[in-house]
Amino acid sequence: MSRELVRKLLVASLLTLIAAVCVASFFYISQPKVVVNDMELWTPGESKHPIYINHPKGIAVVDSGKRHQDGSIITVRCNTCHTNKEPNLKTKSGDELVDFHQKMPFQHGSLSCVSCHNPDNYETLHLADKTELEFKDVMQLCAQCHGKQFSDYNNGMHGGMTGYWDLQRGPRKRNTCTDCHSPHVPAYPTVMPVFPPKVRQGSKLPDRSH
Repeated sequence: MSRELVRKLLVASLLTLIAAVCVASFFYISQPKVVVNDMELWTPGESKHPIYINHPKGIAVVDSGKRHQDGSIITVRCNTCHTNKEPNLKTKSGDELVDFHQKMPFQHGSLSCVSCHNPDNYETLHLADKTELEFKDVMQLCAQCHGKQFSDYNNGMHGGMTGYWDLQRGPRKRNTCTDCHSPHVPAYPTVMPVFPPKVRQGSKLPDRSH
């Protein structure tokens, strides 16, 4: 077979291949696009949506007891006063205070103010090992002493939440400790049970034997 014939065969094969690719591309482009649902790419059993925790936001402030003209609360940053005062490491009650926080309720075991508040920077907290902690991370502070409650929280048995229990269907939003508990008086007050609902006339009570 001559070289000229071989060259012609190669050229013809190459042109045929190019034509086939062009025709296939035309049919591919002209076809309607099929959008793959992202659920088809998701492995069943895996968490698809996140959990949002309602951490405290912003810097630490306190109610000054005064109001703006529009009625909103005038707040004061903690270090506005505490940077100019020597910390009292033994204070355990608002009754002992003179300049601020007077009569503030405080019933939290045998703790003092600086058991949680950082005496070197009152706009932060501190752990038992003196590690500085921002107010938004207050749950870490509570978990040091309230380990059972924190464990229950992580297992979904403690603390309020909204959204989806099944994270495969939607996200979930959870409270932090101070959304429900006052950090200074964390215990819930004792309450009396209420009477059961009244039975409408003509209706029957459920069988109590079961």
